[in-house]
Amino acid sequence: MFPKTLSCFCCLALSATFTPAQEPTQNSEVLTGTWHCQFESQFGLQTYHFHIAINDAGDATLKGEVDARDEERKVDFVDVNVDKDSISFAEVLQFGEREFRIEYNGELKGKSLAITRSFGQRGGQDSLATRDLPKPPPKEDPAPVVDVKIDRVVRNAFKNSFLVGMAGDLPSRYSEKELELAAEHFAAITPENCMKPERVHPSENRWDFERTDALVQWAQKNEMTIHGHTLVWHAQTPDWFFDGRDPEKIKRRMKEHIDTLAGRYKGKLQSWDVVNEAIDDGGDSETAKTENLRNSNWLQTLGPGFLTLAFKFAREADPDAVLYYNDYNIESGPKHASSMVLLKRLIDDGAPIDAVGIQGHWRSGRVPFEDIEKAITDYASLGLKVSITELDVTIRGESGGQFGRRRFRSSAPPSVEDLNTQAEDYAKLFAIFKKHEDAIERITFWGLNDRRTWRWGQHPLLFDSNNNPKPAYASIVALTGKDNSEEVPESPKKVEIEDGGQGPYSAIVTESPTLAGMTIYRPDDLAAFGNEQKLPVLLWGNGACANTTEEHKNFLNEIASHGYIVLGIGPLDQLKQRDESSRQRTNASQLIAALDWIIAQNTKDDSLYFGKIDTTKVAAMGMSCGGLQAIEISGDPRITTTVVCNSGVLPGLSPMPAMPNLTKEDLKNFHAPVLYIMGGPSDIAYKNAMDDFSRVEHVPLVMTNLDVGHGGTYRRPHGGEYSPVAIAWLDWQLKEKQDAAKMFVGENSQLANDDAWTIETKNFDE
Repeated sequence: MFPKTLSCFCCLALSATFTPAQEPTQNSEVLTGTWHCQFESQFGLQTYHFHIAINDAGDATLKGEVDARDEERKVDFVDVNVDKDSISFAEVLQFGEREFRIEYNGELKGKSLAITRSFGQRGGQDSLATRDLPKPPPKEDPAPVVDVKIDRVVRNAFKNSFLVGMAGDLPSRYSEKELELAAEHFAAITPENCMKPERVHPSENRWDFERTDALVQWAQKNEMTIHGHTLVWHAQTPDWFFDGRDPEKIKRRMKEHIDTLAGRYKGKLQSWDVVNEAIDDGGDSETAKTENLRNSNWLQTLGPGFLTLAFKFAREADPDAVLYYNDYNIESGPKHASSMVLLKRLIDDGAPIDAVGIQGHWRSGRVPFEDIEKAITDYASLGLKVSITELDVTIRGESGGQFGRRRFRSSAPPSVEDLNTQAEDYAKLFAIFKKHEDAIERITFWGLNDRRTWRWGQHPLLFDSNNNPKPAYASIVALTGKDNSEEVPESPKKVEIEDGGQGPYSAIVTESPTLAGMTIYRPDDLAAFGNEQKLPVLLWGNGACANTTEEHKNFLNEIASHGYIVLGIGPLDQLKQRDESSRQRTNASQLIAALDWIIAQNTKDDSLYFGKIDTTKVAAMGMSCGGLQAIEISGDPRITTTVVCNSGVLPGLSPMPAMPNLTKEDLKNFHAPVLYIMGGPSDIAYKNAMDDFSRVEHVPLVMTNLDVGHGGTYRRPHGGEYSPVAIAWLDWQLKEKQDAAKMFVGENSQLANDDAWTIETKNFDE
């Protein structure tokens, strides 16, 4: 596991002294004084205040403060050198017995000081320092991207299956709110860094138990089980362990380390990662036949037997603890094959190994579900328990548990589509874990929230940076039922509009915990749908690209009452009472994510929608900005028809940032029949829509107009005059009801004979 303390080097400060001597330079007065600049860090934007002093002898000193996350840290810099219009200096950080340097180089550029900072081989960051204080960074919006409601906590949802835990060096440096969150939601804790050899045993005759004792006491107070991490590891182990390279001394040091650490907490910890990450990365078909051990100091000095020794020492130190081998990427490929070779050898050697820890550092959209399930069954076949010990599913960026190079990451919030995809991945993972609950002992998330994670900026956990639950949380607990010891769960919220509509199927408006940020309109009773009759799908985008279907609820509810499922952008809680979240920007990708979701639901035998959805009949539909969203997704081959309401492609790019940036060329994406429902010449989108109509020559197209303006009739009872037109079109295109075509085609079509409407058609076969 990559050390979190190392990754946040930019957030720490260390006092140091320095006495560099320099000849006075011509620009010393220009450099002297205070400069301000900002660097993006693992934990957000940091503001640096550098105070440069150069005395008459040319000796330079540099002190500073760093403002980060509402905290100010004082820093003394070392090795300060001034050369004409340039300055260099360094910050020294100490981690146990190891020392790290951050190098800074600055050069005058006019009235500014261009500064680059670098950390070893990790590349550099540039910032322009000025005499003026920079503007403070904008305050982070504490509101979640998606408002998620959960009806039970994850530790209780799976308490009859396995433990659900989190990692962190609690309680030190955690807020009261974070400590409450951890205690409420998780049943187990793994120390992230404080029990690693470098931290707890920095030199042969020195131990530091302050944080480990605090963690154990806090966990016991909150009735959480504790998993120890880690006894023997190639990384974050001080060099003194291997001084002299004498195998007998090194074996003795290993035993004394394990005896002291595991023995101190004997009976208080449930389990230990005895050996961590001993298998080398990569591999091929040849290495897959071997253990392919990492060429670590442990291997070099003690040979492959160091693993067996470590397990035997751990059993002696704490006979009742469950003993783990822990590693990353061992669920797939040659590394998995090597892990099986290693584990079989350890068992044959008499190593008292009880369990295997699959770390579980995965990336959303690339989770190897089949490999994970096979690995669980493979390890269980050896008589070993299995845990997912360091689980996180990143939304963007690299994955893997390796100790390696990392770059600063963007703090941009995830999109709703990102969150829904992540939620689906977490749900699939926990479905696998639940299926194999007899083999699974524990699932541990590697961190508490998206701020307390080594993968900051990749949004990998169940809570966002402000401790709000994410769709992933809801998707996980939705897999489980409650037992009698818990409160009866609330059913998904159902809203009835206009007595369920006028169609043959009384409709409701609802939501799903696994489809964040979407409102669902559907028949209340789904018993009528299955083998003989299925629900076509309607994807709906709102006017102004608003994050609510409130304006269109009567219209959409009426459509649903005629046997359709409507997936509309916006959370259900904005349906009646709108607030600021209804103004959040939405995008067409949410419609595609919703389509992916309902297709997946149709195949899940535990889903309410299993076998009830006609996934071959899909309408892309929307009003105004939402109509452009419908056009934007019309190129998807799964779209059966497009319905554009009070909308049309603009002649140029829209000046409004929320609008899809379509051009008339995008009309070529239509590949199925299209209906426009417009508000007549007084509709602000009228000219754009009529221009669309004149350009499209490759698909059947119907243009209808009712002189009601841009607002349409959506708010009228049951959606007003627009509803019968939309339903007839959907019945014709998605249910293949030929009688419904009479609304649109033929000399005596219903709309042609209705004085209130105008209609034009093109590209239909005579």
